[in-house]
Amino acid sequence: MKKNESIVSAIISIVLGFMLTIMKSEVISIAITILGIAILISAIIDFLNKLTNAAIIKGVIGICILVFGWMFVNLALYILAAAIIVMGLLQIANMRNFVPVNLTTMDKVLIYLKPIITVLAGACLLFHQGGTIDWIFIVAGVLLIIEGILNLLYSMKG
Repeated sequence: MKKNESIVSAIISIVLGFMLTIMKSEVISIAITILGIAILISAIIDFLNKLTNAAIIKGVIGICILVFGWMFVNLALYILAAAIIVMGLLQIANMRNFVPVNLTTMDKVLIYLKPIITVLAGACLLFHQGGTIDWIFIVAGVLLIIEGILNLLYSMKG
């Protein structure tokens, strides 16, 4: 990547990181709105190009995204939470069959810790989506800021 492109990429990463950290789950609303508007604009362009069937389908999809966007996001989050819980429980069930019996108590605790944390994370997402999503966005934002700063420093160095 060229030096200018690397600097621009680092700045975008930092800005996006601050957006995620400050706005948290509001970013989802903005993204849903932008997606719905983009699909509606695409529908208008198709209509002007006399692609009526495609324009109607895109128009309906765009309106559905704008009107029901959060419902789809919430449904997807419930499905994701359930999948995370099931995955953690399956890991615990599999460990009962494959963990050696001669391990110390501390070793057993450490082995079971990851799937237990997985189940707890799924439960947090299932029962408290807003707060969990906010924390996920904050962590992702901080990581993006750190990555952007490091890339910026590396770009300036080279």
